[in-house]
Order: sequence, then structure tokens, then C-alpha cells
Amino acid sequence: EFVLYPNYPNPFNPLTRIDFGLPVEGHVHLKIYDIMGREVITLVNDAFTPGFKSIVWNATNSMGHPVSAGMYFYAIQINDFRQIRKMILLK
Repeated sequence: EFVLYPNYPNPFNPLTRIDFGLPVEGHVHLKIYDIMGREVITLVNDAFTPGFKSIVWNATNSMGHPVSAGMYFYAIQINDFRQIRKMILLK
């Protein structure tokens, strides 16, 4: 089944790893949102083969600027599967 694992480490500074698993090939969208629900960055927008995948986020936004400390959400969508988890950036 599709799965989105908790990021590690959490809380983090300056890097965190987001792992997910795909039982079948699918197009993956992985985005980070701030506490207000605004999109911070799209980490993944690509097709993946089945298996375990890992993505690292370096706490920057889509323009490459560091984001402020606080709570963030990461959302994954793979075909019809969608899940959201929270993470905390400490500075």
C-alpha cells in the first residue's frame, strides 16, 4: 500500500528526510506548506517506480531562501492516495 512515513529527524535543523513507499508506479506530488496553508516548496512532481523512496528537505522555500522556525506540513499525493503530516523546524 501507499505510505508516507514521519520525517526524520523531527524536530529538525537544518535538514530532514521524508520517506514514502509506492506499491505501484505513480506520479508523486510532495509539497511543503506553512502553518497558514501557503505552499512553501514543491519537493517532488515526477513519476516514480514502485518501492521505498527518500527525499531530503533543506528548510528552504521555492526561491532558495531559508524558511523561519515553526511548524510545517508536508503533503503527498500519489494517484488517488493523499496524506498530510506535520514537522517542526527549530533554529
